Amino acid sequence: MNVSIINIGDELLIGQVVNSNASTMSRMLIAAGMDVKEVAVIGDDGDAIRNTLCRCLAATDAVLITGGLGPTKDDITKTILCNFFHSHLVENQTALENVKRLFAIRGFELTPVNRAQALVPECCQVLNNDLGTAPCMWFDADNGKVVVSMPGVPFEMEWLMQNRVVPQLQEHFHTDHIINKNLLVQGIGESFFSDLVEPWELALPKCIRLAYLPQAGMLKLRLTARGNDRQALQNAIDKAVEQLYPIAGQYIAGEDCETLAELAHKLLTSKGKTLATAESCTGGTIASQLTALAGASRYFRGGVVAYSNEVKECALGVQHSTLEQYGAVSEQTVREMAEGVRERFDSDYAIATTGIAGPDGGTPTKPVGTVWIAVASRTHTEAALLNFPGRRRQQNIERSVNQALAMLIKAIAN
Repeated sequence: MNVSIINIGDELLIGQVVNSNASTMSRMLIAAGMDVKEVAVIGDDGDAIRNTLCRCLAATDAVLITGGLGPTKDDITKTILCNFFHSHLVENQTALENVKRLFAIRGFELTPVNRAQALVPECCQVLNNDLGTAPCMWFDADNGKVVVSMPGVPFEMEWLMQNRVVPQLQEHFHTDHIINKNLLVQGIGESFFSDLVEPWELALPKCIRLAYLPQAGMLKLRLTARGNDRQALQNAIDKAVEQLYPIAGQYIAGEDCETLAELAHKLLTSKGKTLATAESCTGGTIASQLTALAGASRYFRGGVVAYSNEVKECALGVQHSTLEQYGAVSEQTVREMAEGVRERFDSDYAIATTGIAGPDGGTPTKPVGTVWIAVASRTHTEAALLNFPGRRRQQNIERSVNQALAMLIKAIAN
């Protein structure tokens, strides 16, 4: 089954809003066994909507549209779809009750403009949007093809995709089984890893596709098996992963997680261990990534963003003589940061980072990209020096975070 995605909105074209909907939708569709053939981004223009819809509908089995369903005059998608399918607008009782419910929850009076959200083309099927007033509309086109129009608000779209659209598409088109397996690789570059596993990759069965998804300081491998026999696909995936470990197991940080933060989260939770953080160059990013995951309160004690030397001394207990003799970016300092925050927060583990993220601030002996990381347990502290090429601040921060989390994962696993 082939799918096209059309994301509508002038704000997307001018770069005012990042089009996160496209990546979210593609990921969900592919995971459900559907092939995304095209993603089109267009403005709030009637001709552009009609022409793009015609082209996509001719080329694929289903077209998923987001955007242009609000109550204001620039939201024209619903009207265009009504004309496209030679229908007329009617008030849908299901959509109206949903609008009334949401306005009652918020304590707002239902205005005529917002009541108009319940107007939909008579020919469509309304898929109720529990999170918003704009309805999701399902249109049956010629030859069994489908057009689905959703609001562009990301959290509404994602909820609708998960709970309404994808299940109905799977039922309508009877899609293949698809199994994904993620492996997180750390400590080796993409090209080196590819060379290392080339014989293994060439021997993969035809039902499995391998994708390399590089990130700053990390590589994610995704194995995707697709076919009509789910158990056979699972067996093929399991065998492929088993055969990979003797070749590259030393670089595999974990399985079935999207990020190293998620993997650390699962390990800390399952083992009942606690964590504290002391961050300088990463500015609280490690703490932010971990606490973004539900349940982090079970293990995360707290963190200190210690940018200045004074905070390193007062809040973490780094000795003044250490800073004077070795500097803030040093093994001695990062060790004292990790041990200090672990003791103060009485945690099982602690992470500390200090470095020069850039683009300025480097010296001949400590250039931009010099980063020290330490992971402390109750009995041992491990420190590592990183030297990242380039002066891109955000990239250096991301690399530092991934390296720190990888060190933590290794410490917990051992």
